[in-house]
Amino acid sequence: MDHPVKVNPRTTVELDSFTLVGIQRTIIQKDEIDPQTGQIGKAYEEYYGKQLHDKIPNRLHPMRTHCLYFGYSNAQNWQEMKYNMVLGEIVSDATNVPEGMVSVQVPAHRFCRFDCGPGSIPGVVIDAWQSLCQLTPEDFGGVRTHDYELEVYPEDQFDKNNLKFLLYIGIQ
Repeated sequence: MDHPVKVNPRTTVELDSFTLVGIQRTIIQKDEIDPQTGQIGKAYEEYYGKQLHDKIPNRLHPMRTHCLYFGYSNAQNWQEMKYNMVLGEIVSDATNVPEGMVSVQVPAHRFCRFDCGPGSIPGVVIDAWQSLCQLTPEDFGGVRTHDYELEVYPEDQFDKNNLKFLLYIGIQ
């Protein structure tokens, strides 16, 4: 029996330009299958374990975590896909970036926003991303650009078993 794919509620939105400060990792998609080689989970452990969010100056929304994915190569080949990830917070000024962190300026952009969850980490996040494979450009409200994609975790999300988040997928 086939299980239907759950599609999260979605809306087309325009986001103004913003600056994100946080830790950066280079992600090789095929390595993410194995927790020993994957970088995404390790980045979250470091970010929260070392409370790096508290070291970011000029935070606009303290504890509202953003995970930005950009700089994709081989975006059409899931196994060989590589990209950059920055995990951090949006800031009003990025002149004093802490050591070991980067700042990324994201231009104003059109996105398809998905309201995801509730569910347990990491399953709810994995399910949200996997649901995208079934979608057409009409479902997204435009052609997916593979330039900027973003997860936003609200500052009041402390229950790892009942997490809600927003997923933004760049579209033309």
